[in-house]
Amino acid sequence: MEYDYVALGDSYAAMGSRDAATGPEFCLRSTDNYPSLVAADERVRSSTDVTCQGARIPDLLNPRPADSGELAPQLAALGTDTDLVTLSIGGNDLGFGEIIGCVQENLLGDAQVDCAARLEGTVRTHLAALPEELDELYRHIEDYSGGADVIATGYLPILPEAQTCPEVAAISPADREWAGRLTAELNGVLTDAAERNGASFVLPAGAAEHSTCAEPGQRWTDITGQETGSYPMHPTAAGQAAMAEAVLAELRGSAAETPGD
Repeated sequence: MEYDYVALGDSYAAMGSRDAATGPEFCLRSTDNYPSLVAADERVRSSTDVTCQGARIPDLLNPRPADSGELAPQLAALGTDTDLVTLSIGGNDLGFGEIIGCVQENLLGDAQVDCAARLEGTVRTHLAALPEELDELYRHIEDYSGGADVIATGYLPILPEAQTCPEVAAISPADREWAGRLTAELNGVLTDAAERNGASFVLPAGAAEHSTCAEPGQRWTDITGQETGSYPMHPTAAGQAAMAEAVLAELRGSAAETPGD
């Protein structure tokens, strides 16, 4: 089967290497992000990548202000000929930007900040609202595309829970544990939403072993990005490649289940 493919979502899908970008400058969309790698597969007939840093669920449904004007709703990229969609969303709806900001305070400041104490209440409120927001989004994707296959991609962990290295020494073990638990909870919500709505969910196996404390060449995420040429607190090129392979493996599995296509 060949696919007309559209990639929707946020910075975890958009951003890989810092030195290779495409699309609106505002979106920080790297040429080695997982949508680009999936689009290069021989089974993909056409592709459109509208992923963008900072995207939340409303930005998929409504126009979004940007530095050079207004971005169209991401769902406007879908059409009745779209038969494959990847979706990376939910982190910013949960307050990912605020979490990053608090962690960076610890990295840059003299006094340690308790991020869990500061943000837990707000995060819980957003997490409780997320399932209904995701269900509405899936309904819109169905309507706009006429029933495309959707593969939701999870969030690779940034901070190791049980491992210590110089890169995370300024962050308390309690905050590292909180961030890791929160990432797992978010991925659980995304998994459940995909299952409820007839979609698939993928996350590369062994992701916890490839966070900031791994050797630079083995990092799928990086807290500073300095040794990997990636954006701080985001997937590296290796992480984007791992996610692309997870998406393509899901496609291979789907094709094997429907040999008549």
